[in-house]
Amino acid sequence: GTEFDRLFLKYMIQHHQGAVTMVQTLINTDGAAQDEQAFRLSTDINVDQITEIERMKMMLNKIESQSE
Repeated sequence: GTEFDRLFLKYMIQHHQGAVTMVQTLINTDGAAQDEQAFRLSTDINVDQITEIERMKMMLNKIESQSE
C-alpha cells in the first residue's frame, strides 16, 4: 500500500544517492576516469541518477502530501 510505496521511494532515493556519491568520488580523484569511455559512463550515471532522485522525490512528496 501507501506505506510500502513511501518506504520504497525513501530507500531507493538513498540507493541512487550512493551511486551519485561513488561517481563524484571517482571524478574528483586525480587520475581517475581519464579514459574517455569511463568518463562518459560515469557522467551519464551521475546525470541519470540525479534525474531519478528528483523524480522519486516528487513522487514521495505527492504521497506524503496526500496522507496529511
